[in-house]
Amino acid sequence: MEYIAGFQRIVFLALSVAAFGLQLWAFIDCLRYKDENYRAVDKQSKKFWVILLGVGLALALIALPPMGMRIIFLNLIALVAGIVYLTDVRPKIKAIDPRNRKQNRNHWR
Repeated sequence: MEYIAGFQRIVFLALSVAAFGLQLWAFIDCLRYKDENYRAVDKQSKKFWVILLGVGLALALIALPPMGMRIIFLNLIALVAGIVYLTDVRPKIKAIDPRNRKQNRNHWR
């Protein structure tokens, strides 16, 4: 039984670190773009995403073991915000960002 508990701890640690990494990626990425880009794609403001993802990042940091098991529910809520940003908001902002247009044009030549 100790082997199973040890394996569960390792899996939980790996998932917690992955969630933290995703939150960190989303937070840093949202800082890269200007507020005009967020408004141009009809999404919430940059300030909204910075605050939401910043709180999510803090929760993900706190959720790392040994505290993690106590606040796993909050970490899951925060993880949803990061996933929504990376799968819905980021691709739309990246598509209209002038820095990416030059790279996209060269890619297709």
